[in-house]
Amino acid sequence: ELWVAGEGPDTHRLRSLHDGDDRIAWLGRIDEADKLARLRGASVFCAPSLHGESFGVVLIEAMAAATPVVASALDGYRNVATDDVDSVLVPPGDPDALAAALRRVLVDPLLADRLVTAGLARAEHFAMRRLADEYVALYDAIAR
Repeated sequence: ELWVAGEGPDTHRLRSLHDGDDRIAWLGRIDEADKLARLRGASVFCAPSLHGESFGVVLIEAMAAATPVVASALDGYRNVATDDVDSVLVPPGDPDALAAALRRVLVDPLLADRLVTAGLARAEHFAMRRLADEYVALYDAIAR
């Protein structure tokens, strides 16, 4: 089953192209609790963005939920994700590469486990408690 969360400029067109495909659940806008539950329950998180992503917060959220990540190799996503380390990144707008990457993660449990382990470590790097501790240490150093 494919969950499509959020709305975008192509949502209406894509829904009409796939009308009647009961494998696709068009969720629309979802709340934070539903998003986190779905991230934790997903076999893979896919972010096939084409442009406009300045930072990959959604990728960090998926990594923190212990979900393997497949995403477009946009600059914003590459700020947080590394191909074949904590994610599989593909050229934006290349549906064949995206499909192949998703297939790899779904059929190779060793790859998925490796991505999850590295993703959890990467998400920890961005954890608010860790960042807060770093800021406190910086402020203490400056105050001295």
